[in-house]
This record gives sequence, structure tokens and C-alpha cells, in this order.
Amino acid sequence: MELDRVKELVEILNNSNLSHLEIDDKLGHIVLEKDITVHAEPATFPVVNQTAAAESDVKTINAPFVGTFYTSEQPDKDPLVKPGDKVEQGQAVGIIEAMKMMNEVKTDLTGTIDKVLVTNGEAVEFDQPLFTLKD
Repeated sequence: MELDRVKELVEILNNSNLSHLEIDDKLGHIVLEKDITVHAEPATFPVVNQTAAAESDVKTINAPFVGTFYTSEQPDKDPLVKPGDKVEQGQAVGIIEAMKMMNEVKTDLTGTIDKVLVTNGEAVEFDQPLFTLKD
């Protein structure tokens, strides 16, 4: 195969979305490949406004793992905590069921429950805020 023909095939490959080009004709056999790995651009994050910054100062009790959140130990029992309740470090504030195991969610903070951010029986993600606290 002539050098001009090879250069032409390389140019075709470079100007296309192809990653592999194989030609087999009476002039010969050629295989051309290129790496088409996509390189992601670095992520850009928006500037946080003052309102969002103030909200980030709110203390939260977060889910320690993925599962289904329950407010009480049994369906017919009262919630472990509700808005206005004072909580101490190490106190159980809810239950998360994961892999058929019931696990207590204990707070590592002290304060008063301000809001319950999830509903009984809701699926929660790791580190998802469950409660907000006020001092």
C-alpha cells in the first residue's frame, strides 16, 4: 500500500468518531486504531449565596447508612423523637432497616429537634440529613 494512501486513511480516521479502521484490498491489509477515551472537564461549582451559607450552619443528624428509615421501634409505638424534643449525645433518634436488620440511629450531637426531614418508611441514602437541630 502506498504511503499517500496510508496518510489518507489516517486522516479519515482522525476526522471521524471511529476508533478502528481496517482495510483489506488487493493493495494490501492495514489496521488503524485510535484512542477515543473521553476526558471529562473539571467540575465547576456555583458560588454559594449568603442564604445557602446560612443554611449550611444548621446542625443535622444524618443517616449513617442506606436503608429504610422508621421513626419508632414498632409500628404501633410513638416516635423516638419529635420536633421540640431535647436529645443528648448517644440517644437513639430513629431506626434504619438495612438487609432485614433493624439498626438504631444515634445522635452524636446535643440539642433540640427542630425538624424531621424524612417520613416514616422512607428510603434514605448514606449521609442524608434526617433531622435538624437547634441549640
